[in-house]
Amino acid sequence: MGGFRPEVTAQLGPSDMLRFAIPSKGSLYDAALAFLESSGLKVSRPNPRQYTARIKALPDVEVLLLRPAEVVQKVAAGDIDIGITGLDLLSELSPDDPNVLIADEELGFGGADLVLAVPEAWVDVRSWRDLADLSAEWAAEGRQLRIATKYSNLVRSFCYRQGINVFTLVDSQGATEVAPALGYADLIADITETGTTFRENRLKIVAGTTILRSQACLIVGRQAMQRDAAKLSTVKSMLELIEARRRARSFAQVIANVRGLSVADVGARLVAVPELAGLQGPTVAPVFDKAHGLAGDSQEQGWFSVSLVVPSDRTLRAVEHLRSLGSTGIVVLPLHYVFGDRSDSFTRLVERLADEAG
Repeated sequence: MGGFRPEVTAQLGPSDMLRFAIPSKGSLYDAALAFLESSGLKVSRPNPRQYTARIKALPDVEVLLLRPAEVVQKVAAGDIDIGITGLDLLSELSPDDPNVLIADEELGFGGADLVLAVPEAWVDVRSWRDLADLSAEWAAEGRQLRIATKYSNLVRSFCYRQGINVFTLVDSQGATEVAPALGYADLIADITETGTTFRENRLKIVAGTTILRSQACLIVGRQAMQRDAAKLSTVKSMLELIEARRRARSFAQVIANVRGLSVADVGARLVAVPELAGLQGPTVAPVFDKAHGLAGDSQEQGWFSVSLVVPSDRTLRAVEHLRSLGSTGIVVLPLHYVFGDRSDSFTRLVERLADEAG
């Protein structure tokens, strides 16, 4: 480990805005806006014709709208500090760039697979082995498979690994799926979410040719993070919110009233089933009964308010457990944030920065 020691309390000066790039249009733009808003980082873009925006929760951040490929290129060049792009583009354009670090590779949207697809009429081609055999047959005849794609580096590496050794890559930055029909390629390599566009163009995915499973990821510039503690502090805030929001989706809060003799009595019955008793345990508090006063003031049973945070997939079991204790008025609430004792993604980023500094 090197000498990099982040200080995350510095304040940005007026000319030191953190430059944050997001996709400028299309489904990835819409998904990025929704994702950021759900994380408490709503992007404000008063003029849709402008390619700059702000985040009210982070006044020291300037949002720039760029093509996803440009996000990768500008972070690599140091022109942008942090950005959202696709893992497919990062893997294609800057897989080993020392200035690009992945801060979060599982943002949870923009999922798609990079695959090979051939015309449906190729009935004898079902797997990559069939494709390798066809490539060898054509090579013996002096022909080459022509593959239309914008992912030349990823596709070339995949083909060589799979024994598809004789082929030509045809650059395609537009509607790649029409290449076989127009005759300038034999097959394609492109990303797909559902395969619908492929089927509409009479193409089929070749089994075993998933080159990459991609989704949106958050990348940062190493040099900017090492050089500017204030920017790193802002990135920490972003990662904290994103991670806490993602963690919250896995939990639910269950609130109910339970009859009992005391807080200890109710608590003991709740923790009898540990996996349904909350993260560290239940919160139990006496209820001031409108008719009889505070619970636990006498030897008779009173009402106690119970609050539990449980994994979402155990919600119904927790409800049934509370019912078995005589609970009434059970309420289940979604959680917006669940913070841990630290941000794991920020911790990993700092470790990466330290390794690079050393």
